Amino acid sequence: MNKEYNVELQKLYLEMLVSNPEAFVRVQNIFNPRNFDRSLRPIATFVLNYVDEYKTLPEVNQINSKTGSKLQDVVTEQLEEHSNWLLDEFEQFSRHKELERAILDSADLLEKGDYGLVEAKIKEAVQVGLTKDMGTDYWDNPRERLMTLKTSNGQVSTGWEMFDRKLFGGFNRGELQIFAGGSGSGKSLFMQNLAVNWVLA
Repeated sequence: MNKEYNVELQKLYLEMLVSNPEAFVRVQNIFNPRNFDRSLRPIATFVLNYVDEYKTLPEVNQINSKTGSKLQDVVTEQLEEHSNWLLDEFEQFSRHKELERAILDSADLLEKGDYGLVEAKIKEAVQVGLTKDMGTDYWDNPRERLMTLKTSNGQVSTGWEMFDRKLFGGFNRGELQIFAGGSGSGKSLFMQNLAVNWVLA
């Protein structure tokens, strides 16, 4: 089904995003003023520049005053109910517009025989999307997560039985380990001894 992203729908995206800082932060990496209709680009550009400079979203009345637009405030309760819809819609809209522009830009490149750049443009446009996995939720079923660490076979022993017990067998392969402590607390000495243990193993 071919979806039409008309001006009214794009205006709605802007109204919902400027009224919802959490959603704007989620879409900021794909928020491109060039994706919007020409009549809405000054608004999107103003919002992006304002956020870059002041690290916060402008108020709707600021946007309207500076750009001559007529954006509406969106009721907070409605934003919460429809934030997932907004994120899904805006992701599809952004990917569609980026891909559309990549295809149009590729016409001249194809005539020049610059196939590598065409492929790169299309691939970049297709990969436009929101980060869905924000990492490990440490509060979501911690017992199960720790038991998985304990029973997985990818541990590397530290060489100290006491530490290995606390770490459920040692360090897990592929994980980043951070050693932190105050000045003179023994971080370097610990690391040197750890290296000796691994050499001996």
